[in-house]
Parts: sequence; structure tokens; C-alpha cells
Amino acid sequence: MRVFRSLLIALLLFSPITKAFELLPMVSFFSDHGSKSEQFFQVHNTTGLPLPLEIFVKQRAIAENDSETLIDSEDFFVFPPQALIPPGKTQMVKVKYIGDLIDASTSYRIIFSQLPIQDEEKKSSIKMLFQIGALAFVTPDHVENLVEADVSLKGNATPELLLENKGTGVVVISDLSFNVKADDTSYTWQWEDIKDLVDRQFLVPGESTRVSVETLLTKKHASLSVDVKGDE
Repeated sequence: MRVFRSLLIALLLFSPITKAFELLPMVSFFSDHGSKSEQFFQVHNTTGLPLPLEIFVKQRAIAENDSETLIDSEDFFVFPPQALIPPGKTQMVKVKYIGDLIDASTSYRIIFSQLPIQDEEKKSSIKMLFQIGALAFVTPDHVENLVEADVSLKGNATPELLLENKGTGVVVISDLSFNVKADDTSYTWQWEDIKDLVDRQFLVPGESTRVSVETLLTKKHASLSVDVKGDE
């Protein structure tokens, strides 16, 4: 089994090379069975050259230090697994979840990887190729949405908002609001308030993240309590 570490994620999501194609959607939600287990992705060749692509899927695992690991997976059927897209044209790619029924949501990267063309392979110079890893979630029919939130004020450390997904579904952080009570002050934080402070928008079951909220507090407090609510 091959394992791809977080360095690959940096290449997939923040590649410094010229963008060779556009991909929609970048985030998708699958069911573990039925009609919603199938999605279509649209790849548009933005270059003036033919675009050879390979499409494959990796399962995500989040370590305690928040680094993302990608593991080989056979949970999806992809058609076509390879494509040659003419200049300026668009290719539709079918992706279907064919894995086992699950009890809790899981996450994957659907990776669209540019392949070298034959003439380029004969050149002695090394050319970086463009890759995009779309984020995909697979969720069973019935899940428990449960997120716990706490604000840490330990010593002189920077105040942090700890978010933990204790349920079996996907927590969409942008759908949450936070009512924070302090000694003599109260705060309400929406996604617009924290989006520049948090490094992710989704939490899968068992995943957590810490958000530095010092800039959201008007003064220092001895204690803080937080109540989190989702969109109705």
C-alpha cells in the first residue's frame, strides 16, 4: 500500500505552476448507496494544447498533528480513468462510490493529475505537472451531528477555540455560530468572523481543530464558555 504524505497535498492544492485546467466541483458529498452515490465532475482544459489526465481516488486520514495522509483506495469507480481533453474543451468524469456501507462519514481526495505528453517525455528537462485533489465525503443515511466547542485560556497562552466532531456526520464549520460568554461580556462569532483564522471548513468524525481567537476578544478574560449552534 502506498501512502502519500502532506507534501503531496501541498502540490495538489497549492501548486506554483501555471494552471492547466479548471475543475468543478472542488467539494462533493456522496451517499454510501443509491443514486446519490454517483457524482459528475467537469474538467475544462484552459490551455492551447491537448490535456492528458489521469483520475484516481485516495482515502484521507488526519493525524494528531493535523497533517493529511492519503492512502490507496478501491472504494470508487471512475470513468473515464484517463482522458485526453482537446484545447479549450470540457470533459465530464463520472465518479461512483462502490465501497461498503458505513456507520460514519469518511473522506477522500479525488485526484485529477496531468500526464506528460509523448514529446515532453523525450526532453531532458523536468517539467512540473498540474494536479488538483477535490475533497469528497461519503455519508450514510442516518448520522448524528454533534460538535463540541471549548475556549482554552491556559496561562499566558493565546486563547484558542477547540472544535471537535463527536458525531458520525460531517461538521461544516461555515454553518456554525458560536455564542461566547465571558465575565461581563458576550460575543457571537459567525463564519465571517473566523474564516481567516481557521485552516479548514469541514471536520470528519473524530477530527478536531484549534482556532486562535485572541483578535476576536475585546479584552482579557478569566474564563470563557461557548455554546455552538448549527444552521436550522
